Amino acid sequence: MTISYTVVFASYLVFLAWTTIKSLKEVETLSDFTTGGHRMGLLLGVGTSVATWVSVASVMGVPGYLYRTGAAAIIGWVAGWFLATSIMPILAYKVRRPEIPARTFPEFIRMRFEPFEKVSNLQLLVAVLMFVGYFIFCHLQVVGFGIVFNTITGIPYEYAIFGFLALLVLTSLGGFWSVAATDTLNAVLILIGLVFGTGAVLYATGGIGPILDNLAQTTAPINVGGTPMEAGVMLTPEGTFGWSVLMGIFMSNALGASVAPHWINRFMAPKNTKAAVLQMMWTVVALIPIFVCLIVIGLGAKMLLPSLPVGKTTDYIMPLIVQEHAPSFVGAMTLIAILAAAISTANSMLLNCGTSLYYDIWRALRPEGRLDDAKATRHLRWTVLVLGALSVLSAIKPPLLLAMGFTYVYGAFGAAFMWPVWLGLFWRRMNRSGAYAGILVGTLVYVVAKLLDFSNPFAVGAGLSLVATLIGVYLTPAPPREAYEAYFEPDVSPSTRAVALRIRREDDGAHHEVHAAKTSA
Repeated sequence: MTISYTVVFASYLVFLAWTTIKSLKEVETLSDFTTGGHRMGLLLGVGTSVATWVSVASVMGVPGYLYRTGAAAIIGWVAGWFLATSIMPILAYKVRRPEIPARTFPEFIRMRFEPFEKVSNLQLLVAVLMFVGYFIFCHLQVVGFGIVFNTITGIPYEYAIFGFLALLVLTSLGGFWSVAATDTLNAVLILIGLVFGTGAVLYATGGIGPILDNLAQTTAPINVGGTPMEAGVMLTPEGTFGWSVLMGIFMSNALGASVAPHWINRFMAPKNTKAAVLQMMWTVVALIPIFVCLIVIGLGAKMLLPSLPVGKTTDYIMPLIVQEHAPSFVGAMTLIAILAAAISTANSMLLNCGTSLYYDIWRALRPEGRLDDAKATRHLRWTVLVLGALSVLSAIKPPLLLAMGFTYVYGAFGAAFMWPVWLGLFWRRMNRSGAYAGILVGTLVYVVAKLLDFSNPFAVGAGLSLVATLIGVYLTPAPPREAYEAYFEPDVSPSTRAVALRIRREDDGAHHEVHAAKTSA
């Protein structure tokens, strides 16, 4: 397999380098770097959305949890993520509606709730939470890459992850255009690779029938020498979780993921609202064959490898099965799909992480003057480089269970941001006090509930966040028109336009109109 893998991987590297060089020419402004200049077409939009969904948490984590718990993983992860993607077109329409959209998720929160603040503490708060969450996401992609590379080459994990740093930085330096271009190729590679891998598993097992028969009877422990499983538990809806825990996972992946900041950023990139809506609708369709393949591979793995070797976690299922049961070229294509999944999500998360740190924290604390696009873009590239190195260093001692790591972050994002996003987009009365209350209470309660080992920390966090949000809204004045008009009206007032331009620092002449609007408010 080594020769086939080397040839396929080398070809993949050549394409990554080519797209990065080409994408560098597309980046002329800061908006180009952060959101593709708000002019992304449908094909690249669908490609980057699909590839971002299909991370190592999907390609390695989901088969691992299917191997561990059976059908319950379909409810917790697959159904949760599909529900999230299905409701995203509604959000995409509203987020992309303004004529002058935000460049980042924290800037969107600022425009909607604190348009007149010189330094928005709400923007800073959201940026800090984003930075932490996306650093964890990027860290998990590095772990996934290291596991695969170690399994197929024998190169020690600790060395393999440093090879990922070059790929990560290479595909991020071109900004959103580079990420979108490489993501589109990665989406195609992921689908092709998983189809090949699924075919190999079906051939080795004899088909779906034998797989289901095995699941109904198996008592094989997860690891050799472990506790045997209860016969038939792999086909029960709740699996080994229990309903309360499973619903917590489902809600985190569905409601939490739907308002994850990187998706709000994706909605800002298309050239208009129609493209934004269609982007997410076609993403749902494109994800169907990918997740069908993951389900077959994960469940079939339990028949092909009843118990894992001691010391191996279920995150190793995909590379182990491919290595042992797939022909050389098929195995190479499947493993390339896993690496593509890691790269496609990591570069996106790294871009979000770097943008939060530089644009939404560092630059937001220095509000005077206009942004120098060339200088800001150069600084953002250096920020991405440093953060990429740190994410690799943090992954030297990896955590276990990639899919659960994503669920934790999605749960925290959902508890913090669900009500500010949904109510902010669909309720004019939603104001800054409600946003502060919802974000702070949601975040703190989710973390505490998780530390106390609540079975459904997302429901507790999101529920109390809603209560705090409504109290904050009704105890304080309604927001100024400039805070919500762009999301509800087809034509906005000059003062609303001036506020957006001032926040983006694109028109120093807008300051007079902003001051007048603030005074009248």
